[in-house]
Order: sequence, then structure tokens, then C-alpha cells
Amino acid sequence: MNHGLWHSYFFVLTVYPVVLSLIVYVTERGIEKTISRIYRFFRFFPEKVRYPFRTIYLSCLVGGASHIFFDMWIHENSSYVLFPFCNENPFWISEWSIIIQALVILLSMYTLLLWMKQMQ
Repeated sequence: MNHGLWHSYFFVLTVYPVVLSLIVYVTERGIEKTISRIYRFFRFFPEKVRYPFRTIYLSCLVGGASHIFFDMWIHENSSYVLFPFCNENPFWISEWSIIIQALVILLSMYTLLLWMKQMQ
């Protein structure tokens, strides 16, 4: 699987956070009541549903960069990771990638736990 330019630090630090932030910002304002109903259905009661553009942008930037950071260790065919400086993935760690995958699962579960604690 070749992720192409979409899975490069170049894309994730330039185009991705801007485009995704605009989409989330506009969508959040358009369906704010629906989002609130979904939260109530799951018995979550956040203090706010709409976030400032800066918060959304920084979340997209950190999320995209961390995604590429973890992907670069586990995908041999990510030749664009360091685009335009390199044509191959020098970070691939072969069968050791299971450690990175386990780490991502643990971090995801911990994040979910923190989020649920905050909501209650």
C-alpha cells in the first residue's frame, strides 16, 4: 500500500490542517444542535460543542503529524514521508512495528478514558 503524498509531513503540515479545520469549523456551526443531541443520547454533557478555529486547527495539526509519525514506522511503502527530500521510507522497522501498533492502541484507550472522565 502506497500512501502517496497524502501521508507526508509536507502535506500534513501545510494543506491538511487548513482544509480539515475549515470543514470541521463550518460543519460544527451547521449541525450544532445535532451534535448536542448525540452527546445527550450517550449521556455526555460537554460544556461546549463549538470550538474556536484556532483550537480546531491545532488539533488537526497535532493529529495529522502524530498520525504520520506513527505510520512512518509501520509502513514500508510510504515513500513520500519525507517528500520532497527522500523517495523512500527510511524509518520502517519491519516486524518490530507491532510495538508501535500496541502503543497506539494503548494511547487511544487512555485518550478515550480521559475524554470520558472530562465529559462526566
